[in-house]
Amino acid sequence: MNNFPYFFVMPAILALLSYVVRDVRLTRKLVPIVLWWQLALVGLLLLPVLQGHEARIYFAPGLVVDKLGAYFVMLTTIVVACCITHADYFFANHERHEAIQPQHLRIFYACVNVFLMAMTLVFLCDSLGYLWIAIEATTLSSAPLVYFERNKNALEATWKYLIVCSVGIAFALLGTVFIFAASQRGMAPSLNISELITNAKSLNFPLLQLGFIFCLLGYGTKAGIFPLHSWLPDAHSEAPAPASAMLSGALLNCALFGIWKVSSILLAAEPHSHTYHLVAMLGTVTVCAASLLLLRQHNFKRLWAYSSIENVGLMLFAIGFGSGPLFFLQALNHSLAKVALFLLTGNIVQAAGTKKLSKLHGVIEDSPIWAGLLALAALAVAGAPPFGAFVSEMSMLTLSFTDQRVYLAFFTVAALAISFIAICAHVGRVIFGAAKQGFVAWRPRQASIIPAIMVICTLLLGLTLKTDTWTMIPR
Repeated sequence: MNNFPYFFVMPAILALLSYVVRDVRLTRKLVPIVLWWQLALVGLLLLPVLQGHEARIYFAPGLVVDKLGAYFVMLTTIVVACCITHADYFFANHERHEAIQPQHLRIFYACVNVFLMAMTLVFLCDSLGYLWIAIEATTLSSAPLVYFERNKNALEATWKYLIVCSVGIAFALLGTVFIFAASQRGMAPSLNISELITNAKSLNFPLLQLGFIFCLLGYGTKAGIFPLHSWLPDAHSEAPAPASAMLSGALLNCALFGIWKVSSILLAAEPHSHTYHLVAMLGTVTVCAASLLLLRQHNFKRLWAYSSIENVGLMLFAIGFGSGPLFFLQALNHSLAKVALFLLTGNIVQAAGTKKLSKLHGVIEDSPIWAGLLALAALAVAGAPPFGAFVSEMSMLTLSFTDQRVYLAFFTVAALAISFIAICAHVGRVIFGAAKQGFVAWRPRQASIIPAIMVICTLLLGLTLKTDTWTMIPR
């Protein structure tokens, strides 16, 4: 029996109902409940792969899910469910200060469900053509989330997001065409990723390299790698906090998964290709650039946007070593910590009425629970022990020594040290100091539930995972 449609039935129904139902308060309550049911359904459908009973589940030509894809589907659904659960509180508090047009909320919730479907499809694709369509769909469905506030800054951020990512996706399309052309030697022309990996040795390697470079640039633009990151800080800072958390904790993983899929073909064709080594080098450059950009930040949400760019570099670093487990482990810890940070930042910005770091101080006096969670989540995303990111980062550095690319480890360690100092300095100024006048923390305990769960999860990962389990080079 083909279970493929069941991945999309509930989100599709929710998208329709969210737009049609006029009572937005009902929508805000109903959508999170159904999304948690969606998580249970997805887990049940993927159980054979998750438990290792099956290597992959075949749905149709070009639609197959393996273990790595199954883990990412689960992570994506968890991130969206958590963000939308918190969104009920966020929008309720927003309406205390400023009325929200019901039509805007209906569009928001409808687009969130379409966005979830598009992201889920990315991880079920075994065709470069389907993969390109799915990643483009994530851009189109998430753009209205960035434009939610309907002001000048939101409009500018949305257009930048659409234009820059559309240019990137055009490069990825050109790369897909080159890879298709490379398959016309030694095999029947195909975009099927499994077939391309199986017959990788017979592909036209110069064309394959060219296609890989264009796909790396194209999907890398969507992921926010340096220097193609210009859209990311604006989009993440202007979107409402639940949307920012989804963009950082789920969307970036989709683009990086596209790079993983394409790089798997090149790795199978020539494991020691200099072109393939560009991935780890580009990841290191992205980490270094983001760490320097973190030093001079003036906007609280943009701070976490640049932190996301740094973590994109780390995930690209793992992909460059051909390690799917390390790629997912870093993505998992980043998603957990960054969702917590964006949601907490949304709480603080709402309570203080400003995003400017220079005007945020004394949160520990006004809301100790938010201050404590913010400090823990900041340490988690910065890779401090004993959080899960520390395990993934140490594993990557160990792997770089094993693979004799010590110079990459040296620059990465230096960049991580800089970013750690920058994040601690910025967050320290927000937490400590005199209490801010006019700071109103509304329902602080209710607004802390989801961030607290995220922080606890990444802490448990750090305490239970062993470094040596994740440092094996699959090739």
